[in-house]
Order: sequence, then structure tokens, then C-alpha cells
Amino acid sequence: MTATVADRLRELRLDREPTRAIPRAAPAVRTDRDGGRRSLLPLLLTGMASLAVGSVATASLLGSAGGKPEPVAAAPVPPASPIAEAPAASLVAAGFVVPQRGGTVGSQVTGQLRQVLVAEGDHVQAGQIIARVDDSDARAALDRAIAAQAEARETVAALRHQHRQAVATLARRQALSQRGFTTMAALEESQAESGMLGARIAAAEAASSGATAAVRAAHVMLDRYAIRAPFAGVVIEKNAEVGELVSPISAGGGFTRTGVVTLVDMASLQVEADVNEAYISGIRSGQRVALTFDALPGERFEAAVAAIVPSADRNRATVRVNIAFVRRDPRILPQMAAKAAFLPKGDPS
Repeated sequence: MTATVADRLRELRLDREPTRAIPRAAPAVRTDRDGGRRSLLPLLLTGMASLAVGSVATASLLGSAGGKPEPVAAAPVPPASPIAEAPAASLVAAGFVVPQRGGTVGSQVTGQLRQVLVAEGDHVQAGQIIARVDDSDARAALDRAIAAQAEARETVAALRHQHRQAVATLARRQALSQRGFTTMAALEESQAESGMLGARIAAAEAASSGATAAVRAAHVMLDRYAIRAPFAGVVIEKNAEVGELVSPISAGGGFTRTGVVTLVDMASLQVEADVNEAYISGIRSGQRVALTFDALPGERFEAAVAAIVPSADRNRATVRVNIAFVRRDPRILPQMAAKAAFLPKGDPS
């Protein structure tokens, strides 16, 4: 490699033999053998060009031989083409996945939690029992109500039997009175006794109805000790454990739980996006939206504007827009971060 560079340098070396000086006043011409005259200017220009080319070649050879190369500007690199073309969006806003139906399910009564029948991630149906509170007192109250109801019914039955006897006695005395074999006082006594028994039967029947209502109330109270799912959904959090005290109201400081499980209806998931109020006029109900999620990179989901909340946030100068999914995807979970690209009207993407 070194010999080659040296040979090239020798080829480019200029001839330094002394040349005859040309008088300043002499014209830059040369006489040919045939006596013709030719201008020397083209020859001078050709030599200068050869010298410039040789200097550039020398610098390149020295750089390849180990010398420090001159900095060369890099050619511009064309930008990489995206993997997937994003839709032409008129506006992009950030938001989160929020269930429209969900909440913490608690107990309607105060008591000690005896059973928790579900775990986090379980799917439950509407009305399904998810936990039970100790119902010993409620069951005792139900037993008392049932006993009172039975007593009231027996009282009604006894009074009706007495009333039938009184009615029969009254009929006999009326027959005897027509034939003059009984006194008027005895007849009036039988009439009074029959009417009194009729009134007592009516009171006993009312008491029996009250006892029946008390039994129903005891059943309702007993059923409150069973905590049921108010709607179909998925359990996302368990808030209380067996043995803890639960109550419908906050009491006893941090020792009383007001909720047992947190339930979410996955079919009601929507994206709540905050849109700057300066651009809210460009959004309409039913407008198509392309949703992307940090948890699902490279995927887009079709959606549409479900509602524009008619109120602005004065601190952030934004308006909340609810976006509904066109097709539900089980991978999308509550509280996931999302980006909503509001597509302009007539966008086919």
C-alpha cells in the first residue's frame, strides 16, 4: 500500500527544471515548426488545472495512508417511513378508561362479616350473593315474627269458633222467644255476645295480618345480611376481610368498613378525554375517533363520541368528552391511559 502511494506521488511531482523567463513585454505566443504562431494561454490554464487536480489527489492519498482526513459533510439521510400510517386527525386528546357503571358494594346493616364468596377478578351476575354478615339476631327476630303470626292465626280460629256457637245460641233463643219460652233479656244477651265476637274476630284478623307483615319484614331484614351484586360485572378489589365489622355508615374510626368489594361493569367502559375548550367547537356527537393505548402499542380501536359534558374545567380550561367503543376488547381495562384522535368528517381510515 505504501509503495503504491509513493509511486502516485512521483507521478504527480512537478518538473522543477529552470525555465527560460519570458520577457514581460513579449506576447504569450509560441512559434510552431511550420512557422505558425499559437497562443500560450490555453497551455497555462491546462497546467493550473492539472496542478489543482494533483493537489486534491495528494490530499486523498495522504488521508488514506494514515493522515488526518479533512472533515467531509455527511449526505442527508432520508427519513424512515412509518410502519403504519396514522389517520389524519383534526385533534388529539389524552384521557383514561373509566367505567360508567361501577362502585363499591357495601352492607345495608351493621355487623361482623362472616363470609366473602368472591375474589378479585371474578365475574358475578346481578343479584348474586357475594358476602354474608352475621345474621343471628335477624334469624331470631324472624322466628319471633313467625311465632307471633301463628298465635294470631290461632286466636282468629278460636274466635270464629266461639262466634259460630254464639250465632247458633242466638238462633235458638229467637225461635223460643217467638213461642214465648224465653225472656227478652236472654235474647238480647245472645245478640250482644254474637256481635262482640264478630268484632273480636275482625280485630284478631287485623292482628294476624300485622303478624304476617312482620314476618315479611323479618325476611327482608334477614336478606339484608346477604350482600348481593347490584349489577353484573367484575370484582376488581376486595375491601374487607372475614371477621371485620362492616356498616352502611362510617363509624368507629378506621375499624369499621363501609365497603366489601368494588365492582365494575366492563360493558360500560368509555374513554373520558379532556379537550381544550378552544377546540371543543370542532367536536360533535357521533364523530368517529381512533383510540390508541400505551398498554397496546401499534393497535388502533374504533370509537365514537358518546357525549360532550356541558361543563368546562375552569382550572384547566378543558371540556370532558365521553368516547364509546364500537367493539369491546377484553384487554382494555379501567384506568388505562388512552389517546383519542378525532377524525374529520368523511375520513375513510
